[in-house]
Amino acid sequence: MDVAKGYKYLYFTEEDANRFTPGTDFHGEYITEGGEKRYKLDDIVGQKDGLGVENLRGSGMIAGETSAAYAETFTLSYVTGRSVGIGAYINRLAQRVIQMQNGPLLLTGFGALNKLLGKEVYTSQDQLGGPQIMLPNGVAHQLAIDDQDGVEKVLRWLSYVPKTASDSAFAAPAADPIDRPIGFLPTKTPYDPRHMLAGTVSADGTWLSGFFDQGSFTEYLADWGKSVVVGRARLGGVPMGVIAVETRLVEQRIPVWYPDSSYKTAQAIQDFNSAENLPLMVFANWRGFSGGTRDMFGEILKFGSYIFADLHDR
Repeated sequence: MDVAKGYKYLYFTEEDANRFTPGTDFHGEYITEGGEKRYKLDDIVGQKDGLGVENLRGSGMIAGETSAAYAETFTLSYVTGRSVGIGAYINRLAQRVIQMQNGPLLLTGFGALNKLLGKEVYTSQDQLGGPQIMLPNGVAHQLAIDDQDGVEKVLRWLSYVPKTASDSAFAAPAADPIDRPIGFLPTKTPYDPRHMLAGTVSADGTWLSGFFDQGSFTEYLADWGKSVVVGRARLGGVPMGVIAVETRLVEQRIPVWYPDSSYKTAQAIQDFNSAENLPLMVFANWRGFSGGTRDMFGEILKFGSYIFADLHDR
């Protein structure tokens, strides 16, 4: 047998097939190949209800309910370990995802893919769905180093969320007074917009306050669509959604939306709308949308239109 050619089909030997009930426990057909009688398998049902392919019915129901829940309440998935197939889809259907560093999101394991391809292409699950894949592509919002870090990030996110999906954002006690001056001043040269949002320490060691309450800004989707910064923060104790421009990464320093940053902006607005009910603060410094051939091919029109649609739904 040349395993490099992959697999032609799965089968039971005649002896193995006689241990079960054809047509009930599995389906297929008897064939003869190489002088051996075999039962070529179409599917395996299982001897008890729920042990065969029919268990996908329950998985499908969970996926449907998770998708519907996103529009009705706050949903967040914390991926603590390997999540495969429908489990990976269910995590993403919650839309908001925190992924632990050893919790890959997979559709198919690397071993199965290697067998399908007939050669060793992949050597680990992380190559397919680890954080180095899921953070830059926007599936995962944040990375957790371990479970303690993950739970802290979950609680931090919940601190911005109202009690119910129908409530408005609630004000919490703020350390910074409402009438305080903003210490950080944008420069004519490119600067880190996070300093403007959250504040920073100056060269002489003094604190320069940012636009939002000190210590309240949290960035999400930081590794995807890097020309846009999105996050959550508090202003006078009131939680808000935040969108700003990262001009340091923009070609020729002309801030425009690209396909990935457009999609990221739309996704953030949609999340702020859905059950979080956050006021939105946009620090607008865009000249428009990139319309070059590469970006038109990259569906800039589609993702850009999502921004308008999500703003309309607010």
